[in-house]
Amino acid sequence: MWPYEELLEMQLEQLQELIRFSYEYVPYYRHLFDSLGLKPSDIKNLEDLQNLPILTKQIIREHRDEITPKNLEMLKYTQGSTGGSTGEPLQYLMSHEDYVRGIALLYRGWSYAGYRLGDTMATIAGSSLISSQRSSLKNWAITFLRNTRSYSSYGMSDETLIRYIRSLNEFRPEFLRGYASSLYILASFIRDKGFTVNFYPRGVFTTAEKLLESQRKVIEEVFATDVFDTYGLNDGGVSAYECEKHCGMHIDMERAILEVVDDNGHQVLDKPGRILATSLYNYAFPFIRYDTGDIGVITRSTCSCGRELLLLKELVGRTTDVLTVKGRKVGSPVLTVLFGKFDIEQYQIIQERDESLICRIVKGPMYSQDDEDFIRRSLVSHLGPVDIAFEYVSSIEPHRGNKHKFIVDKRGEGREADY
Repeated sequence: MWPYEELLEMQLEQLQELIRFSYEYVPYYRHLFDSLGLKPSDIKNLEDLQNLPILTKQIIREHRDEITPKNLEMLKYTQGSTGGSTGEPLQYLMSHEDYVRGIALLYRGWSYAGYRLGDTMATIAGSSLISSQRSSLKNWAITFLRNTRSYSSYGMSDETLIRYIRSLNEFRPEFLRGYASSLYILASFIRDKGFTVNFYPRGVFTTAEKLLESQRKVIEEVFATDVFDTYGLNDGGVSAYECEKHCGMHIDMERAILEVVDDNGHQVLDKPGRILATSLYNYAFPFIRYDTGDIGVITRSTCSCGRELLLLKELVGRTTDVLTVKGRKVGSPVLTVLFGKFDIEQYQIIQERDESLICRIVKGPMYSQDDEDFIRRSLVSHLGPVDIAFEYVSSIEPHRGNKHKFIVDKRGEGREADY
């Protein structure tokens, strides 16, 4: 790996190139720079970034056409979408180079745990919620060639968990990966029910939400291996991976800039702040100082592993609870996969009784009755018979502490979930 100073130099060179491109081809950024009295040459380093305002999902929705480059037809790109850590879905474009860099960094991050391309891996996450409805031969081929097997974390009943354990014992994966809460549910079930695990993974990767130390302990005890926490998102391109020393997550510098800022947008170290992302290679839809909706802590403390990358010492946001619906456990990250596929500006799931859900939605102009029907069918197919009501509203007010809660449990225990 390159020394930190050389990585920083390359990162800043790419930042300047991105700024020049955005000023020339992206109407939103040209107008922004002109209104601030700035020129592209004024952004030379990370400190200069603080002269630019924070980009929010709301700004993107209001200026989507202006953020799309004028020369988009000259670029290679793909569609991307996210449910979002604040319950506000976002659809965007991602350049092929940005996407490929993300895959390369993913494999490098896994290599900190000893992973090599071709090693068997089982994933317990929410992607199968969508792919099971819209599967393709291409997706099947990719899964086969990567030597992976996927399990839905959606509606994990006792019967489903027993089936997963049998399949995992047969597959014998060398690595496990998934939502922290889903892996914890699986590990707790194995421990509490006395099931036997006859495979020995070399590592477990947790992602998509804050990993609690109590969860790490149970997962490590059940699978007799280390847990490696990870952080990443394609909308913004930031990523970070825990190494064998477990002193924090090493922040990748080859794809994006990760900032942690206070309420005034000023960069801070060693204390919690909002995580901002500047995707250095996504020319198809430039994210510059994009508010990820997550809270984290960056430190300059070095890791004894010898890697010189800065550390994401702690991920404070993305904490999730687990709701129990008719005996099936559902983590909030799973639901973001579903809602993020549609033109929904904001959503909130409310549970007042065990057998019923209320989907409160601020819908966009392209949202349709077909989308509601798909969401209903998907929930029922995974949870069984459950009463689902849809409420369409113009806005959803923030919960206590000005933080949006996109899962609210009102069954008397006061539990809430967000991440």
